[in-house]
Amino acid sequence: MAAIFVGVYAYFTTPLPYGLSSVIRTPGGASQPESPLPTQTAAAANARASAGQPLLLGAASVLVQSVQRNQDLTINNRGGPPGTFTVLDVVLQNSGAEPLSPAPSNFRLLDERGRVFAIDAEATRSTNSVAHRRNLFDASVPPGGQLSTYLAFETPPDSNASSLRVQMGYGEAELPRQ
Repeated sequence: MAAIFVGVYAYFTTPLPYGLSSVIRTPGGASQPESPLPTQTAAAANARASAGQPLLLGAASVLVQSVQRNQDLTINNRGGPPGTFTVLDVVLQNSGAEPLSPAPSNFRLLDERGRVFAIDAEATRSTNSVAHRRNLFDASVPPGGQLSTYLAFETPPDSNASSLRVQMGYGEAELPRQ
C-alpha cells in the first residue's frame, strides 16, 4: 500500500526519471522546463543605437560624440604612431553598482565593406594624452560615474567607418555619415 502511495505522489510532484518525462507527461514534470528558456537582457533589448544616441548595455551606456576619419597622429606633436586612424570621441557611463573595467577587445570598428578593426592601444594612449583625457584602459569607470575618452583604430584611407561594436554585452552604435 505504501509503495502505491509513494508512486502516485511521485507521479504528481516530480518529473519521471530516465528520460521517461519526455515520453509520459506528468503534472509534476510539466511545471519544470526540460531546457532553460531564453531570457531577454537589457543588452539584447536595445542592441543598436542610432548615431548620436547612447547604446544601452545593461548598466553601462556608450555614446559616440564625434568621429574623426583619416587622422595622422604624428603631426602637430601628437606623438602617435604612423598610419591613418579613425578616432572616436566616446562617453562611457556606468549606472551600475560595480566599477566598469572594459578591455580593448570589447570594442571593434566596422566599415561599410564589413571589415572589422581592433583598437590601436598606442594610438589610443597618445590621443588621450595629448587631449589630457584618461585612457579608458588605464582606469575603471566608478559606479554612477562617466568617462570621456578617445578610441583610435588604424584604418585604411579608403575606409568609411559605419558602426562601433561594443561587447560589454553586445551592441552596435551607428556613426554619423560623411
